[in-house]
Amino acid sequence: FDTELGAYLLDSAKKEYSLETLIDKILRICIVGEGHEREINKVALLKGLYEILEKKIEEYKMEELLYKVEQPLTEAISYMEAEGFTIDKARLEELGIKFAQDIKEMESTIFALSGEEFNIKSPKQLGKILFEKLDLPVIKKTKTGYSTNAEVLEALVDKHPIITEITRYRQLTKIFSTYIEGLQAVIDTDCRIHSNFTQTVTTTGRLSSTEPNLQNIPIKHEMGRAIRKVFIPHNDQCVILSADYSQIELRVLAHIAQDENLIEAFINHSDIHTKTASEVFNVPLEEVTSLMRSNAKAVNFGIVYGIGEFSLAKDLNISRKEAKIYIENYLESYPKVKKYMEDIVVEAEKNNSVTTIMNRRRFIFEINSTNKIVKSFGKRLAMNTPIQGSAADIIKMAMINVFDKLKQEGLKSTLILQVHDELILNVYKDELKRVEYLVKQQMENVIKLSVPLEVQISIGETWYEAK
Repeated sequence: FDTELGAYLLDSAKKEYSLETLIDKILRICIVGEGHEREINKVALLKGLYEILEKKIEEYKMEELLYKVEQPLTEAISYMEAEGFTIDKARLEELGIKFAQDIKEMESTIFALSGEEFNIKSPKQLGKILFEKLDLPVIKKTKTGYSTNAEVLEALVDKHPIITEITRYRQLTKIFSTYIEGLQAVIDTDCRIHSNFTQTVTTTGRLSSTEPNLQNIPIKHEMGRAIRKVFIPHNDQCVILSADYSQIELRVLAHIAQDENLIEAFINHSDIHTKTASEVFNVPLEEVTSLMRSNAKAVNFGIVYGIGEFSLAKDLNISRKEAKIYIENYLESYPKVKKYMEDIVVEAEKNNSVTTIMNRRRFIFEINSTNKIVKSFGKRLAMNTPIQGSAADIIKMAMINVFDKLKQEGLKSTLILQVHDELILNVYKDELKRVEYLVKQQMENVIKLSVPLEVQISIGETWYEAK
């Protein structure tokens, strides 16, 4: 029994689960600090802690989650951390030079547009340029002057070409410091990066990656995506294999809501975004345009996150009235999804918590708040947590199964990274066919849902190519 994992499952919102903290909070015995040099029977304390936590785990019916998912996962993670991901140092240096050049050019463009040189990173100096020299409308003020945050820049985007350049400059400098300089600082003597994976950080049950965070490399930005080119196989006898669950959250939603329309779409392998577009915009499937599909995709994923008409309107750059119609049409097309969203809010209000398909529990005290904004945040959490949390449960079980199977079959190929719904492996070329089949088999059959789980496999000489 792992006390840290047990305590995390019982309340995932705590900051940390060290033995000292748990003994202090649960047993009400302080064993750190001055005046506690006396001999403490830690074994007896640990036993007392275990008895209380185990009882609670049983009460909340979390035995399977603890003993079959979280605890076995620790072994898979420790191997993954030790294995690490090989880095092409020369390519990373080249990329660094390219980034530095691009940043310099961008600075020149910004200086030309503003008519003078200044420190772009200083909100104070930038504020003066934008709102005094260029006379742009003031959106928001802070105690120290003008606000120049992302929201403000977004509101000014059509007012002056300098705004687009500043936004790009910020993106690029952030990628440069976090991922070029940041990665260079943590390459080990074996030319690999060994990230730390933690099970007890997120409230949703997802794994967390730190020092460095490899789950957060920005992929919407081409320069961000290019970072993945420096992640390479361990040697020239290997390739990188990426196995990605296809639309796992929408599949989990179909299963939890038991919506016949959604289930049928997945069983028939329909393009779910095209189908939704057809329903939402009331046009035949063959008349769905790429813009309609793209908007329907935003609705599909937005619904999973409990999106409202205001946020959807902003995301799609449409009126709130239009966004309201999109959402209403969606919920009319998928009535059981609507029912799920209503029922889960009621359940959360009653229990102050919601659970996933593996009975992972998350407390949502915000849902009973008298503050309207806090309460609506609580509602969104209630709608999304069972979906995101169930997806987290599934990928964790898949990791364990893939890890165990590779070991059982005595294969040299190894699991080296997990990024949300995707597993990355370092695969020996002479084992490729076997591993490809094994990974797909394990991931797609990890749990029986009302809809099939589908995994897309891609292979490449770098992580970039394997996506």
